[in-house]
Amino acid sequence: MVGSIADGGSATQSSATLDGAHELRPRMMSVAYRMLGSVVDAEDAVQDAFLRLQNARDVRSPEGFLIRTTTRRCIDHLRAARRRESYIGPWVPEPVDTSTGMHDASMEESLSQGFLLMLERLSPRERAAFVLRTVFDYEFSEVAECLGVSEAYVRKIVSRAKAHLAEAVPRFRPPPEKAVELAEQFVAACRAGDVKTVEQLLTDDVEAHSDGGGKVFAARVVVRGRARVAKYLSVVFHKKRRGCEMHAATVNGDPGVFFTQDGVVKHVVSLRIEHGVSGVYMSVNPEKLARWSVAKVD
Repeated sequence: MVGSIADGGSATQSSATLDGAHELRPRMMSVAYRMLGSVVDAEDAVQDAFLRLQNARDVRSPEGFLIRTTTRRCIDHLRAARRRESYIGPWVPEPVDTSTGMHDASMEESLSQGFLLMLERLSPRERAAFVLRTVFDYEFSEVAECLGVSEAYVRKIVSRAKAHLAEAVPRFRPPPEKAVELAEQFVAACRAGDVKTVEQLLTDDVEAHSDGGGKVFAARVVVRGRARVAKYLSVVFHKKRRGCEMHAATVNGDPGVFFTQDGVVKHVVSLRIEHGVSGVYMSVNPEKLARWSVAKVD
Protein backbone atom coordinates (compact mmCIF):
# COMPACT_ATOMS: atom_id res chain seq x y z
CA MET A 1 0.00 0.00 0.00
CA VAL A 2 1.32 3.42 -0.88
CA GLY A 3 -0.55 5.20 1.86
CA SER A 4 -1.04 8.92 2.35
CA ILE A 5 1.81 11.36 2.80
CA ALA A 6 1.69 14.49 4.91
CA ASP A 7 4.46 16.95 5.63
CA GLY A 8 4.56 19.19 8.63
CA GLY A 9 6.21 19.76 11.99
CA SER A 10 9.85 20.57 12.45
CA ALA A 11 11.81 17.37 12.90
CA THR A 12 13.44 15.38 10.14
CA GLN A 13 12.89 11.63 10.02
CA SER A 14 14.04 9.53 12.98
CA SER A 15 16.80 6.96 12.57
CA ALA A 16 14.26 4.22 13.37
CA THR A 17 12.06 5.35 10.47
CA LEU A 18 15.00 5.46 8.10
CA ASP A 19 16.25 2.05 9.22
CA GLY A 20 12.82 0.59 8.53
CA ALA A 21 12.64 2.30 5.17
CA HIS A 22 15.95 0.74 4.17
CA GLU A 23 14.14 -2.58 3.74
CA LEU A 24 12.11 -0.94 0.94
CA ARG A 25 15.18 -0.20 -1.18
CA PRO A 26 15.00 -3.45 -3.24
CA ARG A 27 11.34 -2.77 -4.09
CA MET A 28 12.09 0.81 -5.12
CA MET A 29 14.98 -0.46 -7.22
CA SER A 30 12.69 -2.99 -8.91
CA VAL A 31 10.20 -0.25 -9.82
CA ALA A 32 12.85 2.19 -11.04
CA TYR A 33 14.69 -0.35 -13.18
CA ARG A 34 11.47 -1.43 -14.92
CA MET A 35 10.69 2.17 -15.69
CA LEU A 36 14.16 3.18 -16.88
CA GLY A 37 15.80 -0.01 -18.17
CA SER A 38 19.08 1.17 -16.66
CA VAL A 39 20.64 -0.01 -13.41
CA VAL A 40 22.71 3.15 -12.97
CA ASP A 41 19.79 5.50 -13.59
CA ALA A 42 17.54 3.42 -11.34
CA GLU A 43 20.09 3.57 -8.54
CA ASP A 44 20.29 7.36 -8.92
CA ALA A 45 16.50 7.71 -8.74
CA VAL A 46 16.23 5.51 -5.65
CA GLN A 47 19.15 7.21 -3.91
CA ASP A 48 17.54 10.59 -4.53
CA ALA A 49 14.26 9.34 -3.05
CA PHE A 50 16.00 8.14 0.12
CA LEU A 51 17.88 11.43 0.51
CA ARG A 52 14.60 13.31 0.22
CA LEU A 53 13.03 11.00 2.81
CA GLN A 54 15.90 11.70 5.18
CA ASN A 55 15.24 15.44 4.92
CA ALA A 56 11.44 15.24 4.89
CA ARG A 57 9.28 16.08 7.90
CA ASP A 58 6.69 13.88 9.61
CA VAL A 59 6.21 11.36 6.81
CA ARG A 60 3.36 9.06 7.77
CA SER A 61 4.13 6.34 5.22
CA PRO A 62 7.80 5.82 4.23
CA GLU A 63 6.75 3.46 1.43
CA GLY A 64 4.25 5.97 0.14
CA PHE A 65 6.83 8.72 0.16
CA LEU A 66 9.50 6.57 -1.48
CA ILE A 67 7.34 5.12 -4.24
CA ARG A 68 5.91 8.53 -5.09
CA THR A 69 9.31 10.21 -5.13
CA THR A 70 11.02 7.38 -7.02
CA THR A 71 8.24 7.25 -9.63
CA ARG A 72 8.26 11.00 -10.24
CA ARG A 73 12.06 11.02 -10.45
CA CYS A 74 11.86 8.29 -13.11
CA ILE A 75 9.21 10.15 -15.08
CA ASP A 76 11.35 13.30 -15.06
CA HIS A 77 14.34 11.31 -16.28
CA LEU A 78 12.38 9.68 -19.11
CA ARG A 79 11.05 13.04 -20.27
CA ALA A 80 14.47 14.65 -20.23
CA ALA A 81 16.64 11.85 -21.63
CA ARG A 82 15.22 11.50 -25.17
CA ARG A 83 17.58 8.55 -25.56
CA ARG A 84 15.66 7.11 -28.49
CA GLU A 85 16.36 10.25 -30.53
CA SER A 86 20.09 10.45 -29.91
CA TYR A 87 21.19 6.87 -29.20
CA ILE A 88 23.29 5.25 -31.92
CA GLY A 89 21.76 1.99 -33.11
CA PRO A 90 19.15 -0.15 -31.30
CA TRP A 91 18.72 0.53 -27.60
CA VAL A 92 18.52 -2.54 -25.33
CA PRO A 93 17.81 -2.36 -21.59
CA GLU A 94 20.87 -2.84 -19.41
CA PRO A 95 21.19 -6.60 -18.77
CA VAL A 96 20.88 -8.03 -15.27
CA ASP A 97 22.14 -11.44 -14.15
CA THR A 98 19.12 -13.24 -12.64
CA SER A 99 20.68 -16.70 -12.47
CA THR A 100 19.89 -16.76 -8.74
CA GLY A 101 17.04 -15.35 -6.71
CA MET A 102 14.29 -15.11 -9.33
CA HIS A 103 11.36 -17.45 -8.63
CA ASP A 104 8.15 -15.51 -9.31
CA ALA A 105 7.20 -16.16 -12.96
CA SER A 106 5.19 -12.94 -13.31
CA MET A 107 8.05 -10.85 -11.96
CA GLU A 108 10.52 -12.59 -14.27
CA GLU A 109 8.31 -11.77 -17.27
CA SER A 110 8.13 -8.08 -16.32
CA LEU A 111 11.93 -8.01 -16.01
CA SER A 112 12.64 -9.49 -19.44
CA GLN A 113 14.32 -7.27 -21.99
CA GLY A 114 11.52 -7.94 -24.45
CA PHE A 115 8.97 -6.67 -21.94
CA LEU A 116 11.04 -3.60 -21.10
CA LEU A 117 11.36 -2.78 -24.78
CA MET A 118 7.57 -3.03 -25.08
CA LEU A 119 7.28 -0.41 -22.35
CA GLU A 120 9.31 1.96 -24.53
CA ARG A 121 6.14 2.37 -26.63
CA LEU A 122 4.41 4.12 -23.74
CA SER A 123 4.65 7.71 -22.57
CA PRO A 124 6.49 8.18 -19.24
CA ARG A 125 3.22 8.62 -17.31
CA GLU A 126 1.58 5.63 -19.02
CA ARG A 127 4.66 3.57 -18.26
CA ALA A 128 4.60 4.51 -14.57
CA ALA A 129 0.90 3.78 -14.20
CA PHE A 130 1.16 0.47 -16.06
CA VAL A 131 4.17 -0.76 -14.05
CA LEU A 132 2.77 0.25 -10.67
CA ARG A 133 -0.69 -1.21 -11.33
CA THR A 134 -0.05 -4.36 -13.39
CA VAL A 135 3.39 -5.42 -12.16
CA PHE A 136 3.42 -4.30 -8.52
CA ASP A 137 -0.34 -4.46 -7.94
CA TYR A 138 -0.77 -1.03 -6.37
CA GLU A 139 -4.39 0.11 -6.15
CA PHE A 140 -5.64 2.66 -8.68
CA SER A 141 -6.05 5.16 -5.85
CA GLU A 142 -2.44 4.61 -4.77
CA VAL A 143 -1.13 5.05 -8.30
CA ALA A 144 -3.18 8.23 -8.60
CA GLU A 145 -1.55 9.59 -5.45
CA CYS A 146 1.90 8.73 -6.82
CA LEU A 147 1.25 10.56 -10.06
CA GLY A 148 -0.73 13.44 -8.61
CA VAL A 149 -3.76 12.76 -10.82
CA SER A 150 -7.30 11.46 -10.37
CA GLU A 151 -8.10 7.77 -10.00
CA ALA A 152 -10.33 7.98 -13.08
CA TYR A 153 -7.40 9.29 -15.10
CA VAL A 154 -5.18 6.44 -13.90
CA ARG A 155 -7.78 3.90 -15.00
CA LYS A 156 -7.87 5.57 -18.38
CA ILE A 157 -4.12 5.63 -18.96
CA VAL A 158 -3.64 2.05 -17.71
CA SER A 159 -6.34 0.89 -20.13
CA ARG A 160 -4.71 2.89 -22.91
CA ALA A 161 -1.31 1.39 -22.10
CA LYS A 162 -2.70 -2.14 -22.24
CA ALA A 163 -4.20 -1.39 -25.65
CA HIS A 164 -0.85 -0.08 -26.91
CA LEU A 165 0.89 -3.27 -25.80
CA ALA A 166 -1.81 -5.76 -26.78
CA GLU A 167 -0.19 -6.91 -30.04
CA ALA A 168 3.23 -7.29 -28.42
CA VAL A 169 2.17 -9.63 -25.61
CA PRO A 170 3.89 -13.04 -25.96
CA ARG A 171 1.64 -15.55 -27.70
CA PHE A 172 3.14 -18.60 -26.01
CA ARG A 173 5.66 -19.17 -23.26
CA PRO A 174 7.02 -22.71 -22.83
CA PRO A 175 7.90 -24.21 -19.42
CA PRO A 176 11.29 -22.95 -18.18
CA GLU A 177 13.04 -26.29 -18.72
CA LYS A 178 11.85 -26.43 -22.35
CA ALA A 179 12.95 -22.85 -22.93
CA VAL A 180 16.42 -23.60 -21.57
CA GLU A 181 16.69 -26.74 -23.72
CA LEU A 182 15.78 -24.85 -26.89
CA ALA A 183 18.12 -22.00 -25.97
CA GLU A 184 21.01 -24.43 -25.52
CA GLN A 185 20.36 -25.97 -28.95
CA PHE A 186 20.15 -22.54 -30.49
CA VAL A 187 23.36 -21.23 -28.92
CA ALA A 188 25.24 -24.40 -29.89
CA ALA A 189 24.13 -24.01 -33.51
CA CYS A 190 25.11 -20.34 -33.56
CA ARG A 191 28.47 -21.14 -32.03
CA ALA A 192 29.08 -23.82 -34.67
CA GLY A 193 28.09 -21.46 -37.48
CA ASP A 194 25.30 -23.86 -38.51
CA VAL A 195 23.06 -21.35 -40.30
CA LYS A 196 20.50 -23.94 -41.39
CA THR A 197 19.87 -25.24 -37.86
CA VAL A 198 19.82 -21.72 -36.43
CA GLU A 199 17.15 -20.74 -38.97
CA GLN A 200 15.02 -23.75 -38.04
CA LEU A 201 15.00 -22.70 -34.39
CA LEU A 202 13.80 -19.15 -35.11
CA THR A 203 10.24 -17.90 -35.42
CA ASP A 204 9.13 -16.23 -38.66
CA ASP A 205 8.98 -12.79 -37.04
CA VAL A 206 12.21 -13.04 -35.04
CA GLU A 207 14.13 -9.86 -34.24
CA ALA A 208 17.75 -9.41 -33.21
CA HIS A 209 18.64 -6.24 -31.30
CA SER A 210 22.35 -5.46 -30.93
CA ASP A 211 23.23 -2.56 -28.63
CA GLY A 212 26.71 -1.13 -29.09
CA GLY A 213 25.77 2.48 -28.46
CA GLY A 214 28.17 3.57 -31.19
CA LYS A 215 31.10 2.52 -29.00
CA VAL A 216 31.81 -0.97 -30.39
CA PHE A 217 30.81 -3.03 -33.43
CA ALA A 218 27.09 -3.79 -33.58
CA ALA A 219 24.31 -3.77 -36.15
CA ARG A 220 22.98 -0.23 -36.49
CA VAL A 221 19.42 -1.48 -37.13
CA VAL A 222 17.20 -4.22 -35.73
CA VAL A 223 17.75 -7.35 -37.85
CA ARG A 224 14.47 -9.07 -38.74
CA GLY A 225 13.40 -12.32 -40.40
CA ARG A 226 14.63 -15.91 -40.12
CA ALA A 227 17.19 -15.92 -42.90
CA ARG A 228 18.80 -12.58 -42.06
CA VAL A 229 18.90 -13.21 -38.31
CA ALA A 230 20.33 -16.72 -38.75
CA LYS A 231 23.17 -15.46 -40.93
CA TYR A 232 23.87 -12.49 -38.68
CA LEU A 233 23.98 -14.49 -35.45
CA SER A 234 26.10 -17.23 -36.97
CA VAL A 235 28.70 -14.61 -37.87
CA VAL A 236 28.56 -12.98 -34.43
CA PHE A 237 28.75 -16.20 -32.36
CA HIS A 238 30.99 -18.25 -34.65
CA LYS A 239 33.43 -15.62 -35.90
CA LYS A 240 33.24 -12.42 -33.86
CA ARG A 241 33.30 -14.25 -30.50
CA ARG A 242 35.57 -17.10 -31.50
CA GLY A 243 38.28 -15.99 -29.09
CA CYS A 244 35.93 -15.49 -26.16
CA GLU A 245 34.83 -17.86 -23.41
CA MET A 246 31.06 -18.44 -23.37
CA HIS A 247 29.07 -18.91 -20.14
CA ALA A 248 25.43 -19.92 -19.68
CA ALA A 249 23.31 -17.45 -17.71
CA THR A 250 19.80 -16.30 -16.96
CA VAL A 251 19.49 -12.75 -18.26
CA ASN A 252 16.55 -10.68 -17.03
CA GLY A 253 14.66 -13.91 -16.34
CA ASP A 254 15.27 -15.37 -19.81
CA PRO A 255 17.82 -17.98 -20.97
CA GLY A 256 21.03 -16.43 -22.20
CA VAL A 257 24.80 -16.43 -22.36
CA PHE A 258 27.64 -14.02 -21.81
CA PHE A 259 31.09 -13.88 -23.35
CA THR A 260 34.31 -12.96 -21.59
CA GLN A 261 37.82 -12.24 -22.80
CA ASP A 262 40.67 -12.20 -20.29
CA GLY A 263 38.04 -12.14 -17.56
CA VAL A 264 36.25 -9.07 -18.93
CA VAL A 265 32.60 -9.31 -19.98
CA LYS A 266 32.34 -8.37 -23.65
CA HIS A 267 28.85 -9.45 -24.67
CA VAL A 268 25.60 -10.43 -22.92
CA VAL A 269 22.76 -12.14 -24.78
CA SER A 270 19.19 -12.93 -23.70
CA LEU A 271 16.77 -15.04 -25.73
CA ARG A 272 13.02 -14.61 -25.93
CA ILE A 273 11.57 -18.11 -26.32
CA GLU A 274 8.06 -18.74 -27.61
CA HIS A 275 7.43 -21.52 -30.16
CA GLY A 276 11.02 -20.85 -31.14
CA VAL A 277 13.50 -18.05 -30.57
CA SER A 278 11.49 -14.90 -31.26
CA GLY A 279 13.82 -12.27 -29.83
CA VAL A 280 17.58 -11.95 -29.39
CA TYR A 281 18.79 -9.04 -27.26
CA MET A 282 22.53 -8.42 -27.28
CA SER A 283 24.38 -5.90 -25.15
CA VAL A 284 27.93 -5.04 -26.20
CA ASN A 285 28.03 -1.39 -25.11
CA PRO A 286 30.81 -1.42 -22.46
CA GLU A 287 28.92 1.10 -20.33
CA LYS A 288 26.03 -1.37 -19.99
CA LEU A 289 28.28 -4.29 -19.07
CA ALA A 290 30.26 -2.69 -16.27
CA ARG A 291 27.79 -3.77 -13.56
CA TRP A 292 26.64 -7.05 -15.11
CA SER A 293 27.97 -9.31 -12.34
CA VAL A 294 27.05 -7.09 -9.37
CA ALA A 295 23.73 -5.39 -10.16
CA LYS A 296 20.78 -6.99 -8.35
CA VAL A 297 17.19 -6.39 -9.42
CA ASP A 298 14.19 -8.53 -8.46
